[in-house]
Amino acid sequence: MVTEKPVKNMNKNKNKTSGVYKTAAKVLKKVKTGSSYKTQLYQAQYPNKLLLNAVLMNVFKWERVIDVLVEKSKILEKENMDRELVYILITEMMWSKFGLVGSAKNLLAVKKYKAEFLQIMKDNDLEKLTTSTHTKVLIPRFFRVNTLLTTIEKILEKLSNLKFIKLKTPKSYAQFLELIKSEKFEEKNVFVQDIHIKELLVFNSKVKFYEIEEYKNGSLIVQDKASCLAAYLLNPEPNSTVLDMCAAPGMKTSHLAAIMQNTGKLYAVDRNKERFHIMQNMLQTYGVQNVETFNMDALTFPYYDDVKYILLDPSCSGSGIVNRVRNDSLGQNQNFQTRLKKLANVHAQLLNHALKSYPNLERLVYSTCSANHEENEAVVDEALSINGKFKLLDCTKMVKGWTNKGAPGYDSSEMCLNAIPSVDCTNGFFISVFVRRDLEDNEVAKKEENIDDTENVKEEKVVEDIEVDEEEEDVGDIEVDEEKKVIEYNEIVNKKVKKVKKQSISNSDINVKNKSEIKKNKKLKNIKVEKVFEDNEIVDKKVKKVKKSSITNMDNNLEKKSQIIKNKNIESTPLVKSKNAKRRERRLKLEKANKSSGLQTTKAKKQKKVKVEQT
Repeated sequence: MVTEKPVKNMNKNKNKTSGVYKTAAKVLKKVKTGSSYKTQLYQAQYPNKLLLNAVLMNVFKWERVIDVLVEKSKILEKENMDRELVYILITEMMWSKFGLVGSAKNLLAVKKYKAEFLQIMKDNDLEKLTTSTHTKVLIPRFFRVNTLLTTIEKILEKLSNLKFIKLKTPKSYAQFLELIKSEKFEEKNVFVQDIHIKELLVFNSKVKFYEIEEYKNGSLIVQDKASCLAAYLLNPEPNSTVLDMCAAPGMKTSHLAAIMQNTGKLYAVDRNKERFHIMQNMLQTYGVQNVETFNMDALTFPYYDDVKYILLDPSCSGSGIVNRVRNDSLGQNQNFQTRLKKLANVHAQLLNHALKSYPNLERLVYSTCSANHEENEAVVDEALSINGKFKLLDCTKMVKGWTNKGAPGYDSSEMCLNAIPSVDCTNGFFISVFVRRDLEDNEVAKKEENIDDTENVKEEKVVEDIEVDEEEEDVGDIEVDEEKKVIEYNEIVNKKVKKVKKQSISNSDINVKNKSEIKKNKKLKNIKVEKVFEDNEIVDKKVKKVKKSSITNMDNNLEKKSQIIKNKNIESTPLVKSKNAKRRERRLKLEKANKSSGLQTTKAKKQKKVKVEQT
């Protein structure tokens, strides 16, 4: 009795297929009918999303080989099983590290085909098919430091305590890629700070931090670098208004909040109810405080006039994510092509709506994790042809050293950025940056004006310096010239005075004509002296002092010499003058005639006194 009970329990367990296999089969079925893989993964009713994702990734990897195995073995007809579940079980049995775990009927039914599957693979050389169609790319693991809850310094200190070694970040992007691809980076205890995004730390792909406190409390966030580039290139200013149109699950939204320093307004919109609730919980964990969440379609979101930045990262095929690329993404599945057209139409509708509906929009980033041109460059080209007010910025110039541009053959190819897993060591990603034309032109004009102003200021300073130097030289030249003029003038005057002196001495007996000529000469000399004074007014103070002293000395000499000449002339001229003699005769006649009357004589005396005073 006691021993039979556990046997019954074991028999019950035999009929139960593992929960992860059933859940993975449901997700696979919905994805094949056109649903978004990311959406179905988050909506799946299974707690361990990492394990579920790993199982599905393995199925996508071997899907083409499984197609041949199922067709050759005819397992679906023989066992009457669900196709998607068979694909999951075959993958786990043939290529999983742990094998097909369990003893349920479905599991046992698939296990008996293992030898047949191996023979089919050998006969059809399917190993070559897998190696030629799928190249496994090992990309490093990226952890973003959530600066809303902690700092880079604190995280680096924590890693140091965990005995991690921080390598020096190279100066160029090419050297950075060489480092993370080198053997040095294969060690688990090394990491490096990203060359572009300083809050992003790069580790070996095998490193896991799921048990440390910083990961659990949201201080460290697992986020691929390509995904971080979207918010990095949008680069919203603090205290601005930002709209994340397809925000769930909230990784990029939290990065935007960190760039904005938890200031301004951040609108996060997503129409999927389950993903929306996941986003709300995630943003709360990450310490985002400036966000308003809306569970609605972005096309019906109210037109906020103050929206300045928009991030549009819609749900896509996900064909750029490493190890998710499937045969249907290569165009061999008709259902996938139909889904791809629908996705491209939705993307174009969202992008055109964003560019037209927000009047104060300055910058928009459109990004996808797809490698399909229909979702990327084709959508951007259509948006540019309709919305002439916007143009593209060169993304590869904004991310220093990045070389991979858009796919050739499109108008927007040279301005877009592509992340290629095998080259850039990230997931496949596409980014384009739209900017308003008039805003960009104004910024360029302002920069040019600032450059012109600085150049003009420099030129003015140089001109002023040159003018000052020239003025100093001119003043020095003027001082020298004026001193020379004064000296020359003194020499000329002295010569003329000597000549005049000689002439006056030699011509002492000459008549009045000679005297008048001497007076004219003196007037001419005085006029010349006045002209010299007028010219000398420009001269510096020092020069004026010299000039005044020389001129005063010259005037004194002239006065003395002129007095000497006058005295000699007076001595040489006769005492009797015609006018004075006549006056004296008139006075004598008047005195004789008026001797009789005393009044008249007094009057005459008064007149005489007045005349004498006048003379």
